[in-house]
Amino acid sequence: MKAHRTDLRRAARTGQFVLTSARGEKISAVEGLALSGRMAATLRQGAAQGLSGDERRAMVLETLRRK
Repeated sequence: MKAHRTDLRRAARTGQFVLTSARGEKISAVEGLALSGRMAATLRQGAAQGLSGDERRAMVLETLRRK
């Protein structure tokens, strides 16, 4: 019988699961999804600038609007 996983993280305030970019990439790989070159560059740029998650999401939305 499998042991229960204890490494699942939830936000303390909301109780929602925290999905990191590494876990998101693994889920996307299983689903057969891949980032476009433009979106990968946008996300790398946001990470290099040290932006928060909300700021990176706003950056992605702005990139999509400029399309």
